[in-house]
Amino acid sequence: MMLIPYRLETTFTRVPYTNAVLIIITSLIFFLPSQVISIDDIESFVLRDWDLAGLLGCNFLHGDLFHLLGNMLFLWVFGNAVCAAVGNGAYIFVYLFLGMFSGTVHLIADGHPAIGASGAINGIVGMTLVLFPRNTLHNWYWIFYWAGTFTVKTYWMIILWFIFDIIGSMGSPDGIAHWMHIGGLAGGIILAFVALKFNLIETYHHTILDTFAGRSEEEDLKRTLSLEQQVGFISDPMPVEVEGSDMLPQGQIYAPSSVETPSAAPLLQASIPAPAPVPLPAVPDIQLKKCVGSGTSITLYIVNKGAAMNSIVLRAPQGVTAQISPSKAIRGGETGSIRFSTVDTVIDSIEFIIAYKNSGAEQHKMRFRCIPTESKLEIVSSTQKP
Repeated sequence: MMLIPYRLETTFTRVPYTNAVLIIITSLIFFLPSQVISIDDIESFVLRDWDLAGLLGCNFLHGDLFHLLGNMLFLWVFGNAVCAAVGNGAYIFVYLFLGMFSGTVHLIADGHPAIGASGAINGIVGMTLVLFPRNTLHNWYWIFYWAGTFTVKTYWMIILWFIFDIIGSMGSPDGIAHWMHIGGLAGGIILAFVALKFNLIETYHHTILDTFAGRSEEEDLKRTLSLEQQVGFISDPMPVEVEGSDMLPQGQIYAPSSVETPSAAPLLQASIPAPAPVPLPAVPDIQLKKCVGSGTSITLYIVNKGAAMNSIVLRAPQGVTAQISPSKAIRGGETGSIRFSTVDTVIDSIEFIIAYKNSGAEQHKMRFRCIPTESKLEIVSSTQKP
C-alpha cells in the first residue's frame, strides 16, 4: 500500500525560493561522483553520535534514488507552503533546526546510524499540521490492484502517518528511522505553536489555534488585515489555463486614471459576507471578501455562495497574467483567490471571464468587472440564469 501526496492547496504570499534551493542542493549531493566526495567524507556526515557534522550532514544524505525522490516530493509539497509562510530567510534555519531536533530524538530513543532528510521534512509536516490543518491535500494511492487519487484535509493524512510511525517504532527493525520522524513532527508542531503564539508567522489560512479558539474561517479574516499592505502576492503555484477572450475588448482593459501608482497598497476593510443561504442558489454566486494589492498586481479573495463551478478556465485580457485557486473547481461555500499582474501597467479596473461547467455538465461563462481601489467586484453578464 502506498499513499503519496502531490499537492497542497494553499495561498502563497512569497515565492518559496529557499525550499527549491534546498531540494536542488540535496539532489546534487546525492549525484556527486566519488572523485568529488569520497566514501570517507560521506561517513563523517552519518548520524552516529553527538557530533555536529552528523546532526546537520545526515539531512543531505540518502541511501538510494527512491529514498531521495520520496523525501524531495514531501519537501516540495509541504516545504513550499511553510517556506512561504515563515519567509525565505528564516526557512533555512527552521529546516536545519528541525533536522537537528529530530536527530537528537533519534539518538536518545534509538541510537542506530541514520541518514536522510525525513526528520527535518517531518518537522516541516508538523508545522503544516499547525499552520494549514484544514487545507486540501491531493494524494495518489496504490493498494494491490487499485490505484487513483483522492483529496482529504491535511490533518487526517498527517495523523495517519504519525500512527504508522508509532507502530513502526514499536515493531521489529525495518530500516526506517521512525523516531527521527516522530521527533521531527514533534519539533515542527512545537516550533509552529511558538511562532504563532508570538506572532512570528502570519498566514491567510485557518490555523490549529483558530480551531482551538473556536474561530470560524470568516472571523479569521479580521486577523489578516496587516498583510493587506503587501503587494506582489501569488496564488496557488500550479498555473491554470489562461486564454485571451473575444468578449474582452482590446485596448480597453484599464479605465483611465489620473491617480499616481501608490507606493503601498492602502489598508482595506474586510467585508465579512453573510452566512450562506440554505439551500444554495442554482447558479454560482461569486462574492468578493477582500482585494489585496495595487499598481501592477492585485489579488481577489472570493467566496462562492451559490452552486458549484467545475472544470474552471480563467480568461483574462492580453498582457495580463492570471491565476486562480482552487484551479479545478469552486464548490458552494468554498473560498478561493484570483491574482492578476502586469509588467508595467497599473490595474485601475479589469474585466475577466470564468468559464465553467455546472452540476449538469453544461458549459457556461460569467463575466466580471473589478475596480481594486473601490474593492468592488460585479457581474457584467452570465450565460446561466437562475
